[in-house]
Amino acid sequence: MFFLCAPDDPRLDTVWEKCDELRLPINLHIADHPSCWQPLGPHQERTPDFQTFNLYGKDVPSYEELLSTRDRMLAKHPKTLFIACHLSNQRNDLSTLAAVLERYPNLCLDISARDYELGRQPRSALKFLARFSDRIFFGTDMGREKKVYLGWWRLLETADEYIPGRIWWRYCGLDLPPDLLEKLYRINARRLLNWRR
Repeated sequence: MFFLCAPDDPRLDTVWEKCDELRLPINLHIADHPSCWQPLGPHQERTPDFQTFNLYGKDVPSYEELLSTRDRMLAKHPKTLFIACHLSNQRNDLSTLAAVLERYPNLCLDISARDYELGRQPRSALKFLARFSDRIFFGTDMGREKKVYLGWWRLLETADEYIPGRIWWRYCGLDLPPDLLEKLYRINARRLLNWRR
């Protein structure tokens, strides 16, 4: 039997509490790009490549409802470390996401599969990544082919402009400083995931 269980569901409370006790971070995928709740068409920025993710007209919680469940979960379990993948699917509005991070110090992020959002707003992205440099780390769910990592390298480590993106947008390189890159690639993952040598 399948049932919808939101992350703030009381039935999960003991799971989140046990994860805190064991110092196990929880990686969650919450929501998706807000355009998924809009009709497909020529003005929908994720058409046609992402049409399989479209939720318009479907019996699912709204984008705002899903983010609210995240916030209630974070407030209810302030000692439990949560890692929201894909920049918590709020990378389209980094100022609002920054306010969420300020409000909930138990929230961390990974940047997996959101290259196209970071590369389209390079100045804002650089400021955001620097401001929360201890709470964000690299991740990917786009495969392990060399071209995937070369794309990330060019985005994060160069100042190249008008880079052909993996979708149809053009990116600008973020040219991140070495100390920020080290946190993003290695230091934060080791600390947040409790890795030991």
